[in-house]
Amino acid sequence: MDEIFAETKIASKRWIWRIPAYVLLPFYLMLIGMALRYAVYIRNTGHWGFTDYLRALCVYDCNAYERLALYGYEGRPSGFDKGDANNWAFFPFYSIMVWAINRVTGLSMLVGGSILTSLLTVWGAIIAWPLFEKKFRAYFLFCFFLFLGPFSYYFSTLYTEALFIMLTVAGFALLKQRDYVTAGVTGALMSATRSTGLLFAAAILIAALQNHLEDGGTVRQFFRTLWKRTDLLLAVALVPVGICCFAIYLWFHSGDALAFVHIQRAWGRAFANPFWNLWLALKMQFDAGNYKTITTDLAFALAAIFGMALSAVMAWKGKWDWALFSLFGVLLPLSTNTYSMLRFVVGLAPVLIVASLLGARWKWLFYLLLPVLLILDVLLLPTWIARTYYLM
Repeated sequence: MDEIFAETKIASKRWIWRIPAYVLLPFYLMLIGMALRYAVYIRNTGHWGFTDYLRALCVYDCNAYERLALYGYEGRPSGFDKGDANNWAFFPFYSIMVWAINRVTGLSMLVGGSILTSLLTVWGAIIAWPLFEKKFRAYFLFCFFLFLGPFSYYFSTLYTEALFIMLTVAGFALLKQRDYVTAGVTGALMSATRSTGLLFAAAILIAALQNHLEDGGTVRQFFRTLWKRTDLLLAVALVPVGICCFAIYLWFHSGDALAFVHIQRAWGRAFANPFWNLWLALKMQFDAGNYKTITTDLAFALAAIFGMALSAVMAWKGKWDWALFSLFGVLLPLSTNTYSMLRFVVGLAPVLIVASLLGARWKWLFYLLLPVLLILDVLLLPTWIARTYYLM
């Protein structure tokens, strides 16, 4: 029996070592990040209950997604946040997944959703590996940011960032393989998760054009023969399917197919020039005479500037599909106001990938960023639980 046990142990070790490092890394960092944040929570609150810890992490939109999974969409505005707010603003795909986990496992929406989010983050990190072109140091920084960075809370509780990033990296990995139709299916799920998922339709066309030019073709040839590319046309047509299904549902449910747009007024969102909104946010910081601390408006404005700057880097590197997807992924929410820009930028996978590639370019910067990200993660946990708004 001892010999059998020893042979099994050796075989298991061999099996583990055969698993690629880029697969194991996200799992290890996820567990380390979870343990670290749980320890910090206990240190700050004195409470040991793990469910209490998950509940403490579930603030703002997390509660909305949990209620959506529990009760579905409301029949009329209920004012749960302010004004005449309603959960029509929240897209359905993530909450459908949380609901399915609850039905299959019997876990509560909070526990099941938190596990789902963590696993989606792990899976998103794994399938992002081909986009790093074997640059493991940059990949390590990317994973470290997701699980141990200052915004790891988005990837630990009921928020859509993990799902959207996973679908985005899957979509761009498929475009890299020129599998346009499957990428289009992924795009449909993206548009059922967030309105900015619609931008992936343009990314498909741009990626196909880039591939055509790499094969020696011309821009004119591409557009002259585009109507013959049934796979490409189908891929582009598939992307809006997600948001169209949501709009059809809202039409029957509320009488307004664009209710997810119109309800945004309850949060003070109205379409305007995005650069004007950015200027107003910067101006409010200095009009208040506040030069010592970063206010909510300045934090949101800096996030938007960071996202646009990295979009320019993508364009400079020839990643036009990434660049335009990221640029308009910033400009679209910025055209309403600057609220939640941190979340919108952190949810853009190309921005995180390019930031990681830049941060890992020099060893000294890479080794400097790791402790900085870790310290911010620890320091900001009490701030997140206390619902300090600029983290949103």
